[in-house]
Amino acid sequence: MKVAFDRRRRTMVQLLNEIPGVECPIPTGAFYAYPSVKGLLGKEIHGRTATTSAELAEIILDEAEVAVVPGEAFGAPGYLRMSYALSDEDLAEGIGRMAKLLS
Repeated sequence: MKVAFDRRRRTMVQLLNEIPGVECPIPTGAFYAYPSVKGLLGKEIHGRTATTSAELAEIILDEAEVAVVPGEAFGAPGYLRMSYALSDEDLAEGIGRMAKLLS
Protein backbone atom coordinates (compact mmCIF):
# COMPACT_ATOMS: atom_id res chain seq x y z
CA MET A 1 0.00 0.00 0.00
CA LYS A 2 2.90 2.34 0.70
CA VAL A 3 4.03 2.09 -2.93
CA ALA A 4 0.50 2.65 -4.23
CA PHE A 5 -0.11 5.71 -2.06
CA ASP A 6 3.24 7.22 -3.04
CA ARG A 7 2.41 6.71 -6.71
CA ARG A 8 -1.00 8.29 -6.26
CA ARG A 9 0.47 11.20 -4.31
CA ARG A 10 2.99 11.94 -7.06
CA THR A 11 0.34 11.50 -9.79
CA MET A 12 -2.11 13.84 -8.08
CA VAL A 13 0.48 16.56 -7.58
CA GLN A 14 1.67 16.31 -11.18
CA LEU A 15 -1.84 16.42 -12.66
CA LEU A 16 -2.96 19.29 -10.43
CA ASN A 17 0.13 21.35 -11.24
CA GLU A 18 -0.69 21.02 -14.94
CA ILE A 19 -3.95 22.97 -14.40
CA PRO A 20 -3.37 26.71 -14.96
CA GLY A 21 -4.01 28.61 -11.72
CA VAL A 22 -3.38 25.60 -9.45
CA GLU A 23 -0.21 25.14 -7.41
CA CYS A 24 0.17 21.94 -5.44
CA PRO A 25 3.10 21.21 -3.14
CA ILE A 26 4.07 17.61 -2.50
CA PRO A 27 2.26 16.35 0.62
CA THR A 28 4.48 14.88 3.32
CA GLY A 29 1.89 13.06 5.40
CA ALA A 30 -1.54 11.45 5.46
CA PHE A 31 -3.23 10.94 2.07
CA TYR A 32 -4.40 14.44 1.24
CA ALA A 33 -3.10 17.16 -1.03
CA TYR A 34 -3.76 20.84 -0.41
CA PRO A 35 -3.48 22.63 -3.75
CA SER A 36 -3.67 26.41 -3.86
CA VAL A 37 -6.46 27.54 -6.15
CA LYS A 38 -5.91 31.25 -5.57
CA GLY A 39 -5.06 31.59 -9.27
CA LEU A 40 -8.59 30.45 -10.17
CA LEU A 41 -10.49 32.77 -7.88
CA GLY A 42 -12.13 35.60 -9.77
CA LYS A 43 -11.95 33.64 -13.04
CA GLU A 44 -15.17 32.92 -14.92
CA ILE A 45 -15.90 29.18 -15.13
CA HIS A 46 -18.97 28.12 -17.13
CA GLY A 47 -20.61 31.48 -16.52
CA ARG A 48 -19.87 31.48 -12.79
CA THR A 49 -17.14 33.28 -10.87
CA ALA A 50 -15.81 31.88 -7.61
CA THR A 51 -14.38 34.34 -5.10
CA THR A 52 -13.67 31.71 -2.43
CA SER A 53 -12.46 28.14 -2.47
CA ALA A 54 -15.88 27.16 -1.06
CA GLU A 55 -17.57 28.65 -4.13
CA LEU A 56 -15.00 26.99 -6.39
CA ALA A 57 -15.63 23.61 -4.71
CA GLU A 58 -19.34 24.04 -5.46
CA ILE A 59 -18.63 24.82 -9.12
CA ILE A 60 -16.32 21.80 -9.41
CA LEU A 61 -19.00 19.55 -7.89
CA ASP A 62 -21.78 20.95 -10.05
CA GLU A 63 -19.89 21.06 -13.35
CA ALA A 64 -17.26 18.29 -13.13
CA GLU A 65 -19.01 16.05 -10.58
CA VAL A 66 -15.86 15.89 -8.46
CA ALA A 67 -16.09 16.39 -4.70
CA VAL A 68 -13.34 18.47 -3.08
CA VAL A 69 -13.28 20.06 0.36
CA PRO A 70 -12.82 23.84 0.48
CA GLY A 71 -9.87 25.08 2.51
CA GLU A 72 -12.13 27.31 4.58
CA ALA A 73 -13.16 24.16 6.48
CA PHE A 74 -9.54 23.90 7.71
CA GLY A 75 -8.74 27.58 8.13
CA ALA A 76 -6.97 27.69 4.75
CA PRO A 77 -9.00 29.84 2.34
CA GLY A 78 -7.78 29.69 -1.24
CA TYR A 79 -6.92 25.99 -0.98
CA LEU A 80 -8.73 22.71 -1.55
CA ARG A 81 -8.29 19.45 0.35
CA MET A 82 -8.20 16.43 -1.93
CA SER A 83 -7.74 12.80 -0.97
CA TYR A 84 -5.65 10.39 -3.02
CA ALA A 85 -7.02 7.36 -1.14
CA LEU A 86 -8.76 5.98 -4.21
CA SER A 87 -7.87 3.96 -7.27
CA ASP A 88 -5.40 5.24 -9.85
CA GLU A 89 -8.15 5.23 -12.45
CA ASP A 90 -10.58 7.22 -10.32
CA LEU A 91 -7.84 9.70 -9.45
CA ALA A 92 -6.97 10.31 -13.10
CA GLU A 93 -10.65 10.52 -14.07
CA GLY A 94 -11.53 13.06 -11.39
CA ILE A 95 -8.56 15.33 -11.95
CA GLY A 96 -9.05 15.01 -15.70
CA ARG A 97 -12.62 16.29 -15.32
CA MET A 98 -11.38 19.15 -13.16
CA ALA A 99 -8.68 20.02 -15.69
CA LYS A 100 -11.20 20.08 -18.53
CA LEU A 101 -13.44 22.41 -16.55
CA LEU A 102 -10.74 24.73 -15.22
CA SER A 103 -8.40 24.98 -18.19
